[in-house]
Amino acid sequence: MKHLWRHITAALLIGGPLLTDSHAGLLDQVIQQATPSSASPHNAPPPANTQGGGLIDGLGGALGVDPKKLDLIKKGVQTVQAMQPIGEEAERMLGESIGIEAFSRYGGLYRDEALTRYVNLVGRTVAEVTERPGLEYRFAILDSREENAFAAPGGYIFVTIGLLRSLKNEAELAGVLGHELAHVNRKHMLNTLQRSSVLSNISDLSMSAMNQDPKLLGAAIDQMNDLLFTHGIDKDLEFEADRFGLEYAQRAGYAPSGLQAYLHRLARSQGGATRSVFFTTHPPVSDRLQRVDGQLTRLPPVKGLALLEERWKRHTAKL
Repeated sequence: MKHLWRHITAALLIGGPLLTDSHAGLLDQVIQQATPSSASPHNAPPPANTQGGGLIDGLGGALGVDPKKLDLIKKGVQTVQAMQPIGEEAERMLGESIGIEAFSRYGGLYRDEALTRYVNLVGRTVAEVTERPGLEYRFAILDSREENAFAAPGGYIFVTIGLLRSLKNEAELAGVLGHELAHVNRKHMLNTLQRSSVLSNISDLSMSAMNQDPKLLGAAIDQMNDLLFTHGIDKDLEFEADRFGLEYAQRAGYAPSGLQAYLHRLARSQGGATRSVFFTTHPPVSDRLQRVDGQLTRLPPVKGLALLEERWKRHTAKL
C-alpha cells in the first residue's frame, strides 16, 4: 500500500528537468514560476515526505497518505486545531480526502511521469492568471478510459486519461483545466456545502466546529463526494466555470476556443453507447455550448493566441 501512495505522490508533484529549448514558447516562459527553481516560493512543490506523511499534515511533504488515516478523520478521532472558517488549510484537508476517493473510483494513478509533468505545466500556466495563484495546485491523471475531469477544494485537479486521449491540442487542455480551476477559485464546492443541510445547524465550516461535532467532517466529506461524483453542483455554477475558464485560458495566451472545440466533440458523442458520469454531473452540453458560443464573442480580441497542436502531439504521442 505504501508503494501505491508513493506513486500517487509522484503524480502530484513536479520534479525533474524542465522542458527542452525545442519546446520554447508561452508555457516555457511562465513555467519558471511553477518549479522548485522559481523565485516565487508559493509555486514550488513541497519536498517529498519519505516517511509516508499523513492526511492532516497537508501536502507539506507529499500525498503519502495512510488510507486508515482518512477513516480516523471521518470518525473525528484525530485532534485538530481551531482555524478560521473555510481557511486554506481546512479547504486543503477536505480536498485531500476527496482526492483519495477520486483515486479509488477512477482506477488510481495513470503512471506516466512525463505526461503528468506536462499536464502540470499547462495547468500551472493557467493557474498563474487566476484569482488565487498562490494555491499549491496539483494536477493528476487518473487511469480511467471514461472522459471526465473534476476539481476538489484546495487546488486538486484531476483529469482522466480517457479525456486526454480525446483532446486535439494544448489549448483544449488549457480550456478543460481552466474550467476546473474556476471551480477552485470561485469556491463552488465549499459554497455549495455551506448552503447544504449538513451545515444547517452551524454558522460556518471551521475546524473548531468539527471538533465540537466529530461527525461533521465525515458528513461534509460524504456530501462533497456525492456532489462531485454522483449528482453534480448547481448548473449555474458549471456555466460560471465555463465562463471563467475561457477567460483564464485567454489570459494565459491560449486560444479560448479550445474548450468550445472539445465541447462540440463531446456533444456529438453524448448519445453514444458508452456514457460517462460526466453527463449526469454537468448540464446538457448543448446548453453549455450555447453560452460558451456567446461568451467567446464578448471576449476582447487578442492576436496570436495559441492552439499548440504540434507540441500537444509531441507530448502525447504515446497515447
